[in-house]
Amino acid sequence: MALFSRGGQTGRERRAMQDHLGELDDMRRSNLSDLGQMTVEMAAQGNFNRQRLSEQAAEVVKIDREADLIARGLEEGLTLQELEDLARGGDGSGSPAR
Repeated sequence: MALFSRGGQTGRERRAMQDHLGELDDMRRSNLSDLGQMTVEMAAQGNFNRQRLSEQAAEVVKIDREADLIARGLEEGLTLQELEDLARGGDGSGSPAR
């Protein structure tokens, strides 16, 4: 009996989402550190490669978007399948997931 689960989300799914959210947080911190280090190195050389900086920042944005989606899944008690559906196409309202 799923006394403490919300919606159709199982305890196993919830734990998997929490674990993945932790992994994403670690990835985000690492990417931000890399971005900062890259920026400092470019400043020291007096030569900024905007494309490289932009690409690295875009990776952080992707991680943030995925983390936001996982957090939404936890908050709303979504199943992994529902979360996957959101990630692939939208939120059921006809607009794509952000």
